Amino acid sequence: MRLKNYKKWHADPDMALVLYFAQRLDELFFDYTLDTYKPPALNCIFLCREALELIKDIEDEIIDPAHLDHVLDELKWSLSSDLVAKEILNSDCEKFILRGESIKLNETRIRLEVLERTLNPLLYIEICQDLIVEELVGGSKKKIDHLAVKLASTLVNMGVGKQHIYEQVQNFFFFGEDVICVDDLETFFEKISPTEHHFEIYFVVSNLIRQVEESIETFDLEIISSPPKSALSVAEENGLTPNQDEVWLEVKNVGAFDRHTARKRAEAKLDMVRDLFLLFSHKNRITWRAETVITQCCDDTPILIRTPKNTMEKCFDLKASDASLRLNSMIKTLSLSGNSFVRFHRAVDLHAIGATNELPENQLLNVWIALETLVPSHIYGGGKVVKIKNGIMPILLVNYLPRIIQRLTADLVRWNRQKISRIIREASIDSKKRLYEKVLELLVLPDHKAHLDALYAELGDFHLLRLRVFEVSEIFRKPKKIIDRLNEHEVKVNWQIRRIYRTRNLIVHSGRTIPYVDTLIENAHDYLDQAIDAVLAYSCGILSARSIDQAFDMARMDYEVYMSNLKSISSFDEDNIFFVLNGRSA
Repeated sequence: MRLKNYKKWHADPDMALVLYFAQRLDELFFDYTLDTYKPPALNCIFLCREALELIKDIEDEIIDPAHLDHVLDELKWSLSSDLVAKEILNSDCEKFILRGESIKLNETRIRLEVLERTLNPLLYIEICQDLIVEELVGGSKKKIDHLAVKLASTLVNMGVGKQHIYEQVQNFFFFGEDVICVDDLETFFEKISPTEHHFEIYFVVSNLIRQVEESIETFDLEIISSPPKSALSVAEENGLTPNQDEVWLEVKNVGAFDRHTARKRAEAKLDMVRDLFLLFSHKNRITWRAETVITQCCDDTPILIRTPKNTMEKCFDLKASDASLRLNSMIKTLSLSGNSFVRFHRAVDLHAIGATNELPENQLLNVWIALETLVPSHIYGGGKVVKIKNGIMPILLVNYLPRIIQRLTADLVRWNRQKISRIIREASIDSKKRLYEKVLELLVLPDHKAHLDALYAELGDFHLLRLRVFEVSEIFRKPKKIIDRLNEHEVKVNWQIRRIYRTRNLIVHSGRTIPYVDTLIENAHDYLDQAIDAVLAYSCGILSARSIDQAFDMARMDYEVYMSNLKSISSFDEDNIFFVLNGRSA
């Protein structure tokens, strides 16, 4: 989260809610935002569609019927809290979800079909935008946040590219013309609307593709001598010119809502040609440049676009120097032996394969297999997905609150290190504590209220960060709120793990994929990273776990103690507040 304060209108008090909306959109579509603050994989519209697809898969005996209950639970929860859906539906949400022993699967399907027809995505977007505009005139930041999340999730699931929306947010709110009034948002909404365009896309491809020139017409590909003059000019300005071993390749008439999605679809055709060629020539690979030139039907100006960021790279990373220290320490102190060391190495290997693979489906499969390899298979009970959920859940829950406060601390430092340091110093917080511990104390303990108020004042036009500070301080103020938040997070993670598993099954057993696969990859990758870090923590620290099974059991026992002690705390004070971060009092 960064403060982008370049425009005159940002300082206008009457436009404060518009600026908050812009800052929240900026965070929603930023690649490295904490998953808690990103758009969810699905909202109620697409949860309904997921349930319908799941019923079909159950009827085709592809998926276990037990999975349906979890999707219906999530759909019910989503509908009950969705302000846009409540505007559209003329009946209580529970009437659209038929379930129970006396209800036939066909009856459930028909009622969900009625719901799916009612929740028309285009109507949903229109009403959502109208509600946003209403709230931006003296409304509630909480409602604006809710509606922004719903809009983001709907657009992404309809097929509008995240990178495209992120660029439009930057251009419109931060680097474009001044926003004069709320009505100007209509222009922004048009720029991110799911409107179909046609694109011509030009790649520089290795000469090897000439060997299959007769076949590529099937994929709407054509080798050309040169792109049109305007596209060629853009290519040459950016140094994109074929050498003697390369040719120009045109991908014709690609339909998409934006250039980035169009490029992705065009490259998928090239991927297919390359992979088919590898069937018959394993030593030779068709390659192409990362840059492409794209023309759009309604825009006379071609644009050069580079390969998008690999989904597996959208995570927290250490600096090279810090990573080398961690690696050296791990090699010296890792106590895993025998089969556990082999399993750990295999999980790390699968993680690396996923990180270097270009195809989203392969990334998801490799990350899931890594989780299966790492999590003990003979404990925690239930089927495969239940074992993995039960195995990693204690790790994810213990990490959840520290990740929130650490990310908030990083955002405050990024905003202004000098100011946050001065406020903490003036609050006379123990200088020996870590910075995120100092921030937590500042946010929670009543003795520091005056200094917390000073922080709110200093944040000025950074409306998003000020609200985030307030929200986090409210969560951490009472143990019961923390327990409720952890319980809610556990339910949501459970739904997501099961969705990842179902998607894995669809890819393997039916060859299908889903439009929100990138979101699932980001979440699955994050779960795997936390599980690997936990194994390292228990096997490289003073506990020196000798096996992966021991490490996971230690994590489970620590979580049980953590929750038991947390439930025993009636209120936080200077002696017990840090328990929420590390399971120990100060």
